[in-house]
Amino acid sequence: MWGAWASALCIVSILGLIVAEVVSRNLFNVSLYFAWEFSAYLMGAAFLMGAAYALRAGAQIRVNVLLENLPKPLARQLDIFATLCGVAIAVYLTWALGELTWLSYVRESRSPEKSEILRWITQFPLALGSLLFTLQTIARLGRLLRGEPGDDSRLRIGQDIE
Repeated sequence: MWGAWASALCIVSILGLIVAEVVSRNLFNVSLYFAWEFSAYLMGAAFLMGAAYALRAGAQIRVNVLLENLPKPLARQLDIFATLCGVAIAVYLTWALGELTWLSYVRESRSPEKSEILRWITQFPLALGSLLFTLQTIARLGRLLRGEPGDDSRLRIGQDIE
């Protein structure tokens, strides 16, 4: 859940940065050079920090046409196979982002923009969000193997809106 809250905080922060940039340019004719750069960092963090919650809630974009038209046992096996593939991809993504963050930390890499922020600071939320997504994908696989639904539709926002 805290990943979803962190994602929401990132989105609100993006809004604040962009509004500050627009107001600063229009009222004071001054650009906040860091607003667009930090907004990009926050967008990546929002995406990966919220990915685990979206997977748990079943809110990710997914085409169920095939699963809904197959016999239930076959659909379940296909869902398990797809989740296994998802685990493999998520583990690789987590490893790659973790290594990237570590190398940036060790090398003290900095942003090429004016802010010259240490890159590991902006990469760490991506690696952490990827780890959360990997753990949630493994948990989904466990639920499917126990015969439980992979998603929790109670977590969906606006599910009764038509």
